Amino acid sequence: MDTSSVTDQILFAEGFSGNGQRYSYGKTDLWEVINEIETPSYIYFIDILRNKIETLKKFSKSVNSAATELFYSVKANPGVHILQAVLESGLNVEVSSIGELKHVLNIGFTPERIILLGPAKDEALIRKASEIHIKGVIAESFRELGLIEKHYDGQMFVMVRLNMEDQTTQALESMSGSESKFGIDVNNMKEIIQRSGFVPDGKFGFQYYLGSQVLDFRESLRLHEKMLGYMKSFRERISYIDLGGGFGVPMNSRDQPFDFQSFSVGLNTLLSKYGLAEKTIWFESGRFIVADSGVFVTRIIDIKTAGNGSTIVTTDGGMNDFLRIAFLRAEHPIRFISRENCSKRKLVTVCGPLCTPIDCFGRNISSPECIKEGDVVLVFKTGAYGLSMSPILFLLQKTPGEYAFSEGKLQDRSYAPLSADTIMDFIYRQGVRN
Repeated sequence: MDTSSVTDQILFAEGFSGNGQRYSYGKTDLWEVINEIETPSYIYFIDILRNKIETLKKFSKSVNSAATELFYSVKANPGVHILQAVLESGLNVEVSSIGELKHVLNIGFTPERIILLGPAKDEALIRKASEIHIKGVIAESFRELGLIEKHYDGQMFVMVRLNMEDQTTQALESMSGSESKFGIDVNNMKEIIQRSGFVPDGKFGFQYYLGSQVLDFRESLRLHEKMLGYMKSFRERISYIDLGGGFGVPMNSRDQPFDFQSFSVGLNTLLSKYGLAEKTIWFESGRFIVADSGVFVTRIIDIKTAGNGSTIVTTDGGMNDFLRIAFLRAEHPIRFISRENCSKRKLVTVCGPLCTPIDCFGRNISSPECIKEGDVVLVFKTGAYGLSMSPILFLLQKTPGEYAFSEGKLQDRSYAPLSADTIMDFIYRQGVRN
């Protein structure tokens, strides 16, 4: 029995299924879809994204507060297909740069659906946010708070990001701690209140973000209790609290999905305990919304036997297309589509085409013994922090395409892979650098 098929049933409950060498989404054979596109490419299954958004909406309705609002973190995936689906869903967005701000405006988000956060915001960005009256801005330092005051006309919500020494050990990336670059230390809350006096009542609040990829709701509640406890003494001043996000995505059969129901019960208890239940609560989410929707597709170029007898599979896509899996050793389910049928399996190492030893997606991966050049490698759960986080200019390979799959078919083929020559022509030869 192929044990990978059992694992697939656990990992791909969102509609994917497979037998170890062929995979489907619903009734659609992925091989048929892949034959319509170039590789390497990302395919985003939009219905999965929509289902994740509905999960968050259901959760937010269970939070006992004056109101709740949801924000999609654009940094997770700024792809056009993704943002169009988020726009249609009614979610707001969170941006962290002038580029992201302009991008979401071009997609069709109105300023009142946008909040701005992130460290090291310059004055031009803060001025732009104030001029177009985005929904809110989150200060990460006293310097930023001063710049906001300089350009503030009373329209935006203003929040200050708080940071505390305690941090989670269960997150993929901790976003707090005594050495964190994010926010202002909670021990300065009195000064924060004093220096934010320019913000009218009803427009001020606090934000914090404790960590990314947290799966244990109990760990999340432990840190939320500490942070909400700090706010208790200042609850008369604040009207809004942004609790961040960090909701994790199971990446293997050992992981359990984040328990939103239990988290909601615990969070409601904390909000009531610290007298904050009458506040408006914001949540941010990126990875949870988009990770499961993405599949990175790359074609096998070569198969060879190494000196130690192991099998090396090289593909047309590499860490220049998807950095996280190689550089950060992020764990992603890797599967193969084989054109031939065979029952035997073998362990292989999958590597990309780049001239660096770290350009490998995984080792000791179970594959059909009959895989050959031209077959396909699928990397699942790649909808978040994929292309936009990757060094696409490294070795001047072509950049991967991005395709949206919805309603049983590919919806858009206009974002096919770009050649290196096209990219270099745009950046250098057309005078962009001049």
